[in-house]
Parts: sequence; C-alpha cells; structure tokens
Amino acid sequence: MPFMQEPFLDNDNGWEIRDDQYALLRIADGDYAYVFEHRREQGEWTTWQPLQIPDDVEYQIHTVIERVSGPNNGYGLLWGCQDEENCASFEIARSGHYRIRQRTAGNWSEIRPWTASRHIRPGEHALNELLIIQLADKARFFINEQFVMELSQMQRPLGHGFGFVVNGRIRIRIHSAIVLHHVQWPPDGRTPSLASVNTANIEPVLDELSGLIGLNNIKQEVRTFINFLKVQKMRQERGMSAASLSYHMVLTGPPGTGKTTVARLIGRVYRELGILQEGHLVETDRAGLVAPYVGQTALRVNELVEKALGGILFIDEAYALMPRTNHNGHDFGLEAIETLLKRMEDHRGRFAVIIAGYADEMERFLGANPGVRSRFNRYFTFNHYKPQELVMIFKGMAREAGLCLSPEAEAALQAHFAQVCQERDGSFGNGRYARNLLEKVMERQANRIVNLTSITDDVLITLAAVDIPDVGLYTIH
Repeated sequence: MPFMQEPFLDNDNGWEIRDDQYALLRIADGDYAYVFEHRREQGEWTTWQPLQIPDDVEYQIHTVIERVSGPNNGYGLLWGCQDEENCASFEIARSGHYRIRQRTAGNWSEIRPWTASRHIRPGEHALNELLIIQLADKARFFINEQFVMELSQMQRPLGHGFGFVVNGRIRIRIHSAIVLHHVQWPPDGRTPSLASVNTANIEPVLDELSGLIGLNNIKQEVRTFINFLKVQKMRQERGMSAASLSYHMVLTGPPGTGKTTVARLIGRVYRELGILQEGHLVETDRAGLVAPYVGQTALRVNELVEKALGGILFIDEAYALMPRTNHNGHDFGLEAIETLLKRMEDHRGRFAVIIAGYADEMERFLGANPGVRSRFNRYFTFNHYKPQELVMIFKGMAREAGLCLSPEAEAALQAHFAQVCQERDGSFGNGRYARNLLEKVMERQANRIVNLTSITDDVLITLAAVDIPDVGLYTIH
C-alpha cells in the first residue's frame, strides 16, 4: 500500500514540469542540497520531509524523472534523512554515471564516487527510473530496474526522510514519486518477516535462465509467468485487487533436461518478489518421503516441509508416490500424499511445491488424485535436447574440467549425439548422458596418453577423436 504517493498527473502527457522557482524543488544556497517541498497554489511551502516510517517495516522509494535542462552535475533521490544536514543521496548524471553520498552534520562524504553505469539512459531528455528499497538493515539501489549497489545500516544515517537532490540549477519533469511499505505477517503472530517487493533483482535470474542451453519454450513460459507475477505484485502494492494465485507447479519431461535447475531459479524469483522469504530448494523423491513402517511417513513429510518453509519443496518422480499394484497393503505413498496436501493447506503461502517427472506418468498420477491436481494449475513441459544442444552441453562440461576438443573430436562427438538422439527412447538421460559420456571420454583419453614418453600440457587438455566412443560401446545413461 502507498505510504505516500504524488503522481503529478497535471498535464496532457502525465508529467508536471517543476523547477526551483515554481514548485516542488527548492534549491538551497551553497552546495545546493535540496529538501523535497511542494508549494501549494496559495503560495506557501509544505515540506514532506522527513517522513517517519517505522523501523520494523521495509519501504520502497520509487520515482520516474526526466532531465529537461541544466548543468551535468547530477540529480536523484535523498533517503534516510533526519534533516537537511544529515541524509544520503543517490544521484545520476546525464553522462551515464551515478554516485551515492552521505551527509553528516552538513559535510558530504563519498560512499560510491561517480561510477559509469550502462543502466543509465544518457542524454538531455533521458527518462530514468530510480528505486531504493530499504529492507531491515540494508538498502538496495536500482537504476531502471537494474541493481547497482547495496548498503548496510552502518553506512547510512538513521531516519527515514525522503526527497530529491539537485546539484546545480535544473528543470526536471517528474512523472511520479511513490513510497511504499509492505510487511508479511506470519499467521502464528510471531515477529513479522519482511517481504521484498523488489523486481529488479529478477533480471540476474532471467540472465541465468537465458544462459541455459536449449529450453526455448521453457524460457518463454517462465518469462511470461514472471511478468504476470510482477504485474500482480504491482497491483497489490498500489492497493488494487490482484488475481488469486497458486505458486505450486508441475514440471514434466524426460530426465536430465534442467527441471531441477529451473525449479531453483523459480525459487529465487519467488524470493525477489516477496512471495517466499528464502526461496531455497529442498529436493526429495519417494524414498525421502515414504517410510517402510507405520507412523514414519508422516514424520518424514513433516520434517521435509519444515525444511522447505520459506522456499520450495521439489519432488522428483512424484508419480512414484502412488501405491504400487503389488504393494500388499504396506505401501505408504498415499499417506505421504495426504500429509503433504494437509501441510500445503496449513502453510498456504509459506512454501511452494514443485513436482516433476515423465509427462505420461505425471498425467496418470494427477488424474488418479484429484486433490493433488486441484492444487497445481501451472505446467511446464521440458523436451529432449537436440543433438547440437547436447554437443554444447558436453563442451561446456569439458571446459569446466579444463579440457578442449580437437576439431576431429568435435566432429566425432556431433556424429555420436546425432546417432544417440535418433535411437533414444523416453528414458534417455540428456544432460546426464552428456556428463556420463564425458567421464568415459576422459577414461579413454587417460588410457591413450598415460604411457606416452612426452606428455605436454596440450596433450593433457586435448580430447581426440579416438577418445569419443562409438554408440553402444559402453552402457551410458
């Protein structure tokens, strides 16, 4: 909910042009530190600074500003203000630089000197968004949704005043200035946990997702899902109604296609959006959930759920929880499912469950248990890797191991994966196959070079064509 909001929607373009003479920005003499003031129509000045925001909440300062004219000395936001003599500033310049300064007893000191940033849109009329998020004892700074720096409480003055800083005479067009605060209160009445409302730190997660080999459909679907979550979060922050969401999901597809990796990235997205406090991943499968004796399965499930609170419980091959046809009454998979469903209801919103497995088996599993299906409404389908993608995965693993392929070895590798992909079935291991193949290749290389009289560095790091086995020569999963 807005703690303070000034949208300035006074003209046709949704902008208001203000300067030191007419409104909003009053530039002081001397070093031109400012305070955030608003001159009303009657002519008197009203100061919005300092704003006293309670210490036990997080807050977010967000403004959209455009430089109109003036020298290139920088403009931006003041934060953590006690008064004009004790505050901190987050400034950007037309040249594409930013800095963070602290003022104590009227004296400025540099926390981050002028630093070039590719996140700043340079130019006389560049539109830039500045964002400060104060969470517990830390403050994070963002330029156009890109993280640039984090400061701890020891590096900033106390207090929670907010305003603009202008170094030199300047006219600025201001679209909006918003201060938001948001707290998640646990249902058991304990000390509130602070939920981040940051969306800018999602970009590194998306960069990691983009850097994964293949998975083009998954990348697009995850980005769409994240955009949907971001918009719902914005609506919540502005006091609007938002869609009721389930954060549990189903990942289907063959093994070794990155389902666990994507689940970890989803956890980080949930953390940055304030959906989950930690966003960590607790991995398990049937063996981790189902015990062989009466009364132990529920204990196992409860223990794993406790570990997953604030994050994600990832259940691989979840369809294996369904009782086997010849279990003779001693299979406790149903007990695991029922206990999990109860905990999902008891701790709604405190953790997410992601289940994964082969597409056909997962469909039968969900169809056989309506209670499970009703809690999962988002599905991501992973496909087998293409031959060239497997080559890229293999080469990446080899590079991490300090190895490289000769041109002949790479050609042999491409032929190997082309044949493997032509003959594979639904249980083909994809990335796992590539990893296991690399181990076999390294063994073959070792047998080839170990008795050479002269072993150079190039010999040690280079994989040759003869090191790539024929398909079917070894059992590789």
